[in-house]
Amino acid sequence: MNKIMNLPNTKIITFVAAIFFFIIGCSNNSNDNINENSGDSTVFNENQLKKLIYPIPTPLEISNMLNKAGANYILNISNKPENADKYFTEEAKALNLGVYGADISYSATYNKSQETLNFLVSTKKLREELEIQTSCNAGLSSRMERNIDNQDSVYFILTCAYKNTFEYLNDNNKGAISVLILAGGWIEGLFISTELAELTNKYQDIYQGIADQKETLNKLIPLMENYKGNQKVNEISTKLKDLKKIFDELIVIEGRAQLSKTSFVKIKKVIDPLRKSVIETY
Repeated sequence: MNKIMNLPNTKIITFVAAIFFFIIGCSNNSNDNINENSGDSTVFNENQLKKLIYPIPTPLEISNMLNKAGANYILNISNKPENADKYFTEEAKALNLGVYGADISYSATYNKSQETLNFLVSTKKLREELEIQTSCNAGLSSRMERNIDNQDSVYFILTCAYKNTFEYLNDNNKGAISVLILAGGWIEGLFISTELAELTNKYQDIYQGIADQKETLNKLIPLMENYKGNQKVNEISTKLKDLKKIFDELIVIEGRAQLSKTSFVKIKKVIDPLRKSVIETY
C-alpha cells in the first residue's frame, strides 16, 4: 500500500503544479499556429497557450515551497518505468511520454535521484520511438546524470527538453501527438493528487489544488478539440469532458472553485479508470 509519512498541513499540492509546469508549461514557445490536416482550423497563438499554465509557479518557486512544506514522496504511485517497453501504438507512446514526464517532475521535486533517472530512461525510449529529434534532447541522459543532485539544474534541463519537444512536434505537423502528451501529463498529475488526498487526513490544501485545475482543464479540452480527427484524441477528450462536468458543478467563492468531498469522489471515479486505461500495456 502507498504510504505518506509525516505529511504536513501545508500547501503540499504544489507538487502537482510542478507537474503541470513541465507537462503543459513547456509549450509556451510552440508555433503560433497549430496545423493538422484532421480536425478544425482553430488557431492557438502564443498568448493563448501561456494562459494554459497561468498562474502556475516556476520550478524554483515550487522547489522552495515544497522544502518549506516538508512533504514526503509517495511510494509506488507512478507508472512503472518498465512499462515503456510495452507501448506499441503512437498514441499510447505519446500519452505515456506525458505520464512519465509528470512522474519525472514529481520524483525530481522530491530529489529522488534514482527514480528520476529510471523515468528518464523510459521517456528517452518513447521519444526515440516517436522520432522526436531535438537539440535539447540530444545528450539529455548524460546531462541529467551529471546534474542529478542539483535540483535547479535538473529543472532547467527538463524544461528545455519538454519545450523543444513541443516545438518539434508542432513544427512537424504532429499536433495530435503533442496534445496527447499534454493530456497524459495532466491525467497523471490529477491522479497523483487524488491518491495523495486519500492517503492523509490533512487533505484540504490538496482539495483546493485539485479544484484549481478547473481552469487548466477548460483550456486543455479546446486545445484537444483542434485535433478531433484523431480517434485517441477524441476518446481522451470525451473522458476529460466527463471530468469537466464535475468541475463545472463546483461552488465558486471569491472567484475560486471549491471542492467538496462529494465532488472529490465523483472525480476519483472518473480519473482512476481513465488513468488506468492510459497506462495499460495490453
